Amino acid sequence: MNLSRKVLTVCLLGSVSISSLGAGLSAQAQDSDSVRTLQSVVVTTQKAQESVQDVPIAVSAFDDEAIERLQLTGGPDLTKAVPNVSFTKGQFTGFNLKIRGIGVDVVATSGDAGVGIHQNDVPLQSNRLFESEFFDTERVEVLRGPQGTLYGRNATGGVFNLITAKPVFGEYQADAALTYGNYNTIKAKGMANIPFGDRVALRVAGSLTQRDGYVENLVTGNDVDDRDLWSVRATLGFEPTESFRGWLLYEHFEEEDARLRSGKQLCKKDPLDTNFAGIPIAFEDQIYTSQGCLSAPFSESRDTVNSVATLAGGLAVRAGLLNGDAFTAPAIQDLRTIAAGFDPFYQAEQDLWTLNLSWDVTDTLEFTSLTSRNETSVISVEDVSKVEPTITFNDFSSIPPGINPSIDLYNALFPGGVVNDPQIGPSNLYTVADPSGATSEAFTQELRLQSDFDGPFNFNVGAIYMDYEAGNSDVIDGYYFVSNALTGLLQLHNASLAQGGPPAIPGVPFPASLDTSNVDGDTNILNSLNGLGRNYFRTVSPYELQSTALFGETYYDLTDDLTFTLGLRYTKDEKSQKNIPTYLFTPDAVRPDPTAPVPSPATEAELDGTVDGIFEVEFEEVTGRAGVDWSPNFSFTDDTLLYGFYSRGYKGGGINPPQPAENANAFPNTFEPEFINAYEVGTKNLFAEGTQQLNLTGFYYDYTDYQITQVINRASVNFNVDAELYGLEVEYLWSPADNWLLTANLGLLETELVDVFAIDVLDRTASNPDFVVIKNAANYSNCVVSAQGYATVLGAIAAGQLAPGSTAGLCLGNFAGQEAAFGLGNVSYMDGDGATRAVGALTPFDGVNKDLRGNNLPGAPDTTLNLAAEYTWSALGNSDWKLTVRGDYYYQADSFSRIWNVGRDQIDSWENFNLSLVLANTESGLQIEAFAKNLFDEEVITGAYLQDDSPGLYSNAFLTEPALYGVTISKSW
Repeated sequence: MNLSRKVLTVCLLGSVSISSLGAGLSAQAQDSDSVRTLQSVVVTTQKAQESVQDVPIAVSAFDDEAIERLQLTGGPDLTKAVPNVSFTKGQFTGFNLKIRGIGVDVVATSGDAGVGIHQNDVPLQSNRLFESEFFDTERVEVLRGPQGTLYGRNATGGVFNLITAKPVFGEYQADAALTYGNYNTIKAKGMANIPFGDRVALRVAGSLTQRDGYVENLVTGNDVDDRDLWSVRATLGFEPTESFRGWLLYEHFEEEDARLRSGKQLCKKDPLDTNFAGIPIAFEDQIYTSQGCLSAPFSESRDTVNSVATLAGGLAVRAGLLNGDAFTAPAIQDLRTIAAGFDPFYQAEQDLWTLNLSWDVTDTLEFTSLTSRNETSVISVEDVSKVEPTITFNDFSSIPPGINPSIDLYNALFPGGVVNDPQIGPSNLYTVADPSGATSEAFTQELRLQSDFDGPFNFNVGAIYMDYEAGNSDVIDGYYFVSNALTGLLQLHNASLAQGGPPAIPGVPFPASLDTSNVDGDTNILNSLNGLGRNYFRTVSPYELQSTALFGETYYDLTDDLTFTLGLRYTKDEKSQKNIPTYLFTPDAVRPDPTAPVPSPATEAELDGTVDGIFEVEFEEVTGRAGVDWSPNFSFTDDTLLYGFYSRGYKGGGINPPQPAENANAFPNTFEPEFINAYEVGTKNLFAEGTQQLNLTGFYYDYTDYQITQVINRASVNFNVDAELYGLEVEYLWSPADNWLLTANLGLLETELVDVFAIDVLDRTASNPDFVVIKNAANYSNCVVSAQGYATVLGAIAAGQLAPGSTAGLCLGNFAGQEAAFGLGNVSYMDGDGATRAVGALTPFDGVNKDLRGNNLPGAPDTTLNLAAEYTWSALGNSDWKLTVRGDYYYQADSFSRIWNVGRDQIDSWENFNLSLVLANTESGLQIEAFAKNLFDEEVITGAYLQDDSPGLYSNAFLTEPALYGVTISKSW
């Protein structure tokens, strides 16, 4: 049968979808009217070689030439080429690729992506799609909609599949390309195909990218967010017999540079309140009145966070290091300029091994084995604020010794106001860093059996097993929050206890150890961590997944042009996660090893068992799809396909991060799986004697328990919401003449939340003036109390009945139940679900729910549009030389970064224009290209991540690249 014996020859015109049209320059010209006919890509989306126009799936495909022409450098560029696709960097070390509004809005080690990322059909649970760049690619396929019965891992949103170029038998081949561009960009790519006889060949390819940074750090004077990355891939192809063949691939990727993991902090500063209801507020109580940042659109959020409202900054005030906000100077408005105390560090690696073996069992049956192992790691360190403090730590050296023992102790520990932090180094400036890293190992084994019968019935069935582990590194894994303010407080605490004095940290009567493992004695934070320090907190969740699935599809030709398809899938996901709470200032006597799992018997009813400190959950589902496709012989088209399908999609639930040590019931331990009922109809058409192509797709999704993340008590907590989605995709291509190619694609999308009520941490009172938001003095999260109760406590402080600073106890519940003693009762409010609720006037609670029904899902713009034009003519008076000019325009409408859809959540619409000029000689294989990406240097925010209460409710913004232009010279042999 030999379905995958040869390297696929991919289309002359580069792609099947409008987004990728115009990839190639040559097409079949008709002698009569000198126009070229359009040819479609050969793909294997249904695990058999088919023209994409014959596949009843919404799919976009790009061959290597199309990737170059459309300037698709890597994964983030897919937004500009595929309808209803969005892409943004994530807060930590991940990304969010969305198709039709569905992606990965869950931030959890145990969470699965909504869009499956594959390479050569291998599902990559962890991958470097965000960092790496395409090279020596046969094609890229992007399938829209649930794909559980064709691909090994579940995918509710769709599938991205990168097909690398394979060895070619019996032929020497090579190519090379060199690029130079602005920001001192240097790129090099190359490939060599070496045959060993007629049945063995080796293909080796590599890629290198280096460039200067395009973000200026005013403190260090360096340009950061640069690139230094490289990849190498070796593929050995073999075909010992006519019926047995295979290939073995090894790929290594590596990056080490000053890439920014997250962009600027965006904040509208929330100042400290000096009075409330006409009652003056003492400074001891003012420090609990700011949230750090207020809710405001990004255009109005170019301030710095009020550091007093943050965990580290607030504790610095309590420790005497600061007297107020550390950031008082006007913020830098330019999104590509920062003032970080140190330059960022970014390092990522991936090693991928893949073995594909195919055996023709008979002339009509092919058996395939696909085995893979993938190891990845990534670590990033940044200055959290990216803002230079305007005041230094306090220097009490001018005060005569002996007046105040705490001043003496302070001066001994921090001479000149300098805190000697083992991780950050000695400094008298408030500094916060947040190393974030992840390691993983994955093994997958997939088996398939596929038929190619002459009769009406055929099938494609398979099974897959995945064993995945993440988070087991002693130091790299997890998210750290490191600050010299926290270290200074712990140093003061331990020193005071050693002298028989009171604890500097309330409620902590024993000393806690500092991490002093500074290997080199330098200020490199990564050389100064053992992961065990009590002077910083670390969130880590070692995780294991064993996933087994049986899946397949059957195809039955009801007539010569009408086919019925039925697909089924059985999935079993077994997930386990070590329960390691986040500790800060925790005495050694309480937790000798802060990385040891903690038993949690109280959750056994919810989970399979946690007595050994390991949460275990299991998800098991049967899903599938059914539909028909019809290829009628219409007189007004050259070729037409009509199809309609129903799909039932599923994505497993997971385990939330461990509960914070100070609050064992802050949020649920697990989150539920997702389910989607997807209905899709579409048509693919070729007409006007093969010069025009029109594809239309309409869809409706009924989504249950879509997984969403919100940060609670320094942990990314996941919960579920219901939604409805529907949309339309139009893809059009036209070649009006032999030297012209015009393309367009349009994506329209509507998303609506259904029966969702939730607390907005940016507006915990839901704008109800009868309540106020104040700070929790213990963990710097926020709470809500009645305005009446708050005013009563402030009045008692002003009258001398309570000590200044007593409002610190409101969020701790110190006054709850004492309403009668203050002459107060209950207060009522209308909650988001329409119910009237009563609460004690001095009783704290999390907040008032908002009604989110009708709000949009995050990262789901209602319109995406791509328009492109390409013109080619003979150059240099020689028909072998062709000159092609191409322009691509892309528009993405407004979207939101969170489901609350408030001003701070809005991501403004944006545009992008690319331009290229290519001079190519088809005979010699020589090509020179001048290109420009983001020609008009649009400063685009693609997404934002809202931090929680303890860092001050700022948002990290993620940006596209600025204008990039350069020249590429390439040669093939």
